[in-house]
Amino acid sequence: MLLALDIGNSSIHIGLFSGTVLQGRLKIPTHPLRNAHEYRDVIGAFLAKHNVEKPLRGIIISSVVAELQDVLNHIAKGLSAREPVNVSASLNTGLHFFVEKPDELGADRVANAVAARDIFGEPALVVDFGTATTLSAIKDGGFVGGAIFPGVVPMVESLSRTTSKLPRLDVNLLASRQSPLAATGKDTTKCIISGIIYGTVGGAERLIREMERELGCAFKVVITGGNAAFLSGFIQQDFSLEPDLTLHGLRLIFERNA
Repeated sequence: MLLALDIGNSSIHIGLFSGTVLQGRLKIPTHPLRNAHEYRDVIGAFLAKHNVEKPLRGIIISSVVAELQDVLNHIAKGLSAREPVNVSASLNTGLHFFVEKPDELGADRVANAVAARDIFGEPALVVDFGTATTLSAIKDGGFVGGAIFPGVVPMVESLSRTTSKLPRLDVNLLASRQSPLAATGKDTTKCIISGIIYGTVGGAERLIREMERELGCAFKVVITGGNAAFLSGFIQQDFSLEPDLTLHGLRLIFERNA
């Protein structure tokens, strides 16, 4: 069995693979940060639920939270005889990186790009609606660049923190909205909901068009991330929704570095 850990700014996603099959998954909030014993208990309970006996075949970690990477690496060493694989662009990913500073590329974006190319082919564009909304373009056998802008949660928090009279919006209220949604809000809360949802989706769609124009191709658009399920209902172009894209990318990278 392979254990894949995707440590994001808002959530930690844990995946368990038997060969190419994702046998189980678990999502826990990144914050508040736990101590090593608590993470060990969570992972141990997850493995026990799926009747997994140690040692595992291997463990691969993608992290954008530096303070958790060492903690989970330490735990991982007790679960497998092999050293955990930590994702970066320097590994054998099967991709070239046509960017100026590949070492600055987020591990989750590396995994997403690997999975998108393997599952959907080229040219592909991954839109990850997470804490940050990221776009990652794959073309000509490599990662060719992308874009980053604030995700839904930072938008909500920024409005609450930097304005004195706008109400703090419950993010769950956003996630419960479905298309069609009136763009013209009739009260302040509805105005915020409209602005954040249509602003996020509209920004992503504009960036897709601009990247297609610049790179001279029509992308296969792949949607993923914690907010993808509800935001995908507002997208007005063809796309594929793959909520487990990062985990599948981690599996592929592990296989290429085993």
